[in-house]
Amino acid sequence: MSPKPDRTNAAIWFLDTEEATVPRFYVLLGFIASVTVLAALWSRFFQRGPLEWLMARATGITRRIQ
Repeated sequence: MSPKPDRTNAAIWFLDTEEATVPRFYVLLGFIASVTVLAALWSRFFQRGPLEWLMARATGITRRIQ
């Protein structure tokens, strides 16, 4: 039986940037670029965002109750 992985150590390893080979600025630019691309793709294929869809469903249900 293998031991369970320690999630705390994994999170520390993932968030540790002292030994990173890529500068933090490039990581930030990568996050910004990926979010921008995801938003552009989402708006091309879907009319609403996931929270907008959820709120429309919630308000639609309340209209039927009254």
